[in-house]
This record gives sequence, structure tokens and C-alpha cells, in this order.
Amino acid sequence: MEILENIKLSNYTTIRLGGNARKIYFPKNETDLFNISKPVQNKKTIFLGNGSNIAFKDKGYSGNIISFKNYNKTLKTMDNHIVASAGVSCSRMSKFANKNSIPGYEFLHGIPGTIGGAMAMNAGAFQKEIWEMISSYQAMDKKGLIKNYKRDNLKTSYRNVNMSKITMFLEANLKISKKIQFNKNLILKLALIRKSSQPVRQWSSGCIFKNPNKSTSASRLIEKAGLKSTKIGGIYISKKHSNYFINDGTGTCADLEELIDLVKYEVKKKYKISLNNEIHIY
Repeated sequence: MEILENIKLSNYTTIRLGGNARKIYFPKNETDLFNISKPVQNKKTIFLGNGSNIAFKDKGYSGNIISFKNYNKTLKTMDNHIVASAGVSCSRMSKFANKNSIPGYEFLHGIPGTIGGAMAMNAGAFQKEIWEMISSYQAMDKKGLIKNYKRDNLKTSYRNVNMSKITMFLEANLKISKKIQFNKNLILKLALIRKSSQPVRQWSSGCIFKNPNKSTSASRLIEKAGLKSTKIGGIYISKKHSNYFINDGTGTCADLEELIDLVKYEVKKKYKISLNNEIHIY
């Protein structure tokens, strides 16, 4: 198992922000996880997938970080399910389903995270969420034991998962529905919608804020408040999608936090709506 010390965290987040990490572990399998059970169970330990939806402060992070970059990436069909391990990217999962004529996973294409990360936050797009598709899962509990669970054992809601008994997700069994008609071209259609409405190939964490409710988008509120393209330091609000903040290559986490605070203040002042972060900053 690879272990790196005093390493730049900006290299491990999609928005490219963060000082140095004290230590990053790169487990490859369950045995490696058991061998580092102490840091795994530490409350300050952070688990990283692709590094979307997260940023680290400029001073760095003093706790342990466990990256799933090198973790076993199982992706296969078995017993009328798709079995996907936590380190598999959402886009790879979507392409796999499409290649095997399995409908219902087109929405995952373009989500910048991994299956494990998507499970931890109930990621979604195009009115669909990852936990709608999961029938059972494998996870490590707070005692360090790896167990299999039924979907009904976990409470989820919009961009929220109750992980009070779970340390990390390791694998998902995803449904193969016979009720949905497969459309080979749907994955491309959704990809084109993303490309036309969201910034791609830019340094971003994904959406910064959760939508306040189903009928009100954070992006629309930011745009109506006249904040589109607002820039602080090297971080600016995307012209394409106001809920995406872009690092121009010179940004700092301090810039990001200042811009987040400004947007929250202006939206609250003008619309009496409090925006809640979707991004996690440590």
C-alpha cells in the first residue's frame, strides 16, 4: 500500500485547492483497510474518491486522508444487478451500463465523482439520485467491520445520507430494471445537455450549493442576484452555470470561502433564502 506524507492536496481535488496533507493512504483492497484500521476509525480521517465536491484550506489538513484512487475497481453484472465498487467513477459506471444495454444510469455520466462518493452524498442529476438505484450495499461500520446491508437500512434524502453507523461505503449492488426501455442515444443526449449548460474541462468541484427546494435552484438565485461571473482572487462564478465556481489556476481556498460567503449574504439579503453548501471544505 502506498503512503505519501506532506503531499499537496490540490493535486487530489477537482477544483485544485488545498495546502499539504500530513499523510495520505492509498489502500488497494480490504486487507489494506484492515491494516490501517486505526486511521480508518479516526473521526478526523477523510475519505477521498475523485476529489469532487471537496476542497481543503490553504494551510493544509492535519488529519489522515484515505484515497480510493488505487482501490479495487470491480464493475460487473451478477444476479440481475450491477456490482460496482466504491472507487469506480460515475461516468465509467454509466458507460458500462450503456454498453450492456442497461437503462437508468445515463444520469451518472458527467458526474465527476466515484460511486462511493455518490453514495455518501446521494448524488444525482436530471431528477434522479443514486440511492434510487441501489438494492443493497457493502460498507464498513463504526467498529471497523465490513458488512452487507439492504437498501432499506439507510435513510437518505436530497444530497444527504445518514451515515451515523457507517464509516465508508465499499460497494453497491445496483438494480437492472426491466420496466425502463433502453435508449442507446440517451447517454449522449444528456452529455450534450451537460456540455451546453455546465462548465466542462475546468477546475471546479461541481455544484457549490444545494438547491433550496425542488422548485428553486441555487443557480437561478445566484444569477438573479446579479452575481454571475463575480470573481474574488482566482475563483469566479461560471458564466454557464452560476452554481459552479471555477479556479482559474491562481485561486486559493480563502478566495473560494470569501466568494461563498458573499453569495450567501447577497441571496439571503435579496430573497430571504439561506443557501447551504454542497461542497465540503476542511
